[in-house]
Amino acid sequence: MRAKSSKTRIPLFDLKVSAAAKKEVAKTLTSGWLTSGPRVAAFERAVAKLLGVRYSAAVSSATVGLQLALRAIDIGPGDEVVTTPFTFVATLEAIMATGARPVLADINPDTLNIDPDEIERKITGHTRALVPVDIAGYPADYEQLCAISGEFSIPVVSDSAHAVGSAYRNRSIPRLADASVFSFYSTKNLTCGEGGMVVSKHKTLAETVRCLARHGLTSQAWTRKTGSEQTYDAVSAGFKANMSDVHAAIGLGQLGTLASDQKLRELLAMRYLENLQDLPELVELPTIQRHYRHGWHLFIVRLHLSALKIDRDRFIHLMAARGIECGVHYRPIFELSYYRDALGLSPQYFPNSAYAGRRVVSLPLYPCLKAGEVDYVCECAAEILKKNAR
Repeated sequence: MRAKSSKTRIPLFDLKVSAAAKKEVAKTLTSGWLTSGPRVAAFERAVAKLLGVRYSAAVSSATVGLQLALRAIDIGPGDEVVTTPFTFVATLEAIMATGARPVLADINPDTLNIDPDEIERKITGHTRALVPVDIAGYPADYEQLCAISGEFSIPVVSDSAHAVGSAYRNRSIPRLADASVFSFYSTKNLTCGEGGMVVSKHKTLAETVRCLARHGLTSQAWTRKTGSEQTYDAVSAGFKANMSDVHAAIGLGQLGTLASDQKLRELLAMRYLENLQDLPELVELPTIQRHYRHGWHLFIVRLHLSALKIDRDRFIHLMAARGIECGVHYRPIFELSYYRDALGLSPQYFPNSAYAGRRVVSLPLYPCLKAGEVDYVCECAAEILKKNAR
């Protein structure tokens, strides 16, 4: 490998919108209808088909999608929802927005996903749902999660924001959970720019989410416009959480390149693994277990801090000096002042998450990243790590 010039800039994320997406958006803009309508319905059907599940409800974000999915199974004040401290704040936001209390269970240090054994220790008579998070696109342990769900009669609602291309034993995550929530934010493997979707094998759950997302109304403006429904009722207090046809149009177009994009992500991830495999004493690489298909939304490595003279933040600074943007996914929830104080959290109760939170670094990964750029990232990382080894 040969280092690039000092002008090299490799962002953590970059996006190339497909020609098909641009065409779909142009058609929508000239259709005379921009909010929820035929393209949202088409996008819902396409995503459900992709994931092998019959029911889906598009929403304005994965965050509100998780909130509405929990509402659809009657989660509310007085209830407890077990989830992971190693996640983005949106997971906790959604749970707390229902009035329920998040109960945190520590992670498996190898996968960064919630540890099922820790979940069992946290279940009480008030536990009403389990919310695993598929970090970086790597599926949680759904075999054990489903066993716990069955034993205690507690539904599983997965935060699969990262995991549209993931699978366990060749089954998509919503085929394993009671509901799965996906994100189509700008950085995600399948993007609408903004938006999300609740996908479920349960018809009533998906229909309840769709109703809640349109203010609790029994019909939407598009169906009334087209004459298929003439009136409506409000059967629940709801939310303004619908997806627009403009956003759905982007998603419909991007679906055409998803398979090839996923293949590129996998090839780039394998190149990272090959390039960095000779540094096991300095950096820990992502785990890939048998029967798991990684969605490769992120490529997260963990520094062996005891073998280094620098911390994670200094490593990121030194990479930035070489034109490489890195990220941190994530600072554990108990390190964030609002959630620490509101929930009375302390790192000592989550040692695996606390340790991971000091070590994790996300390296650039996206379909338009070039193989040579991966080589340069690895060259710089190896140089920095070796130079700063104890």
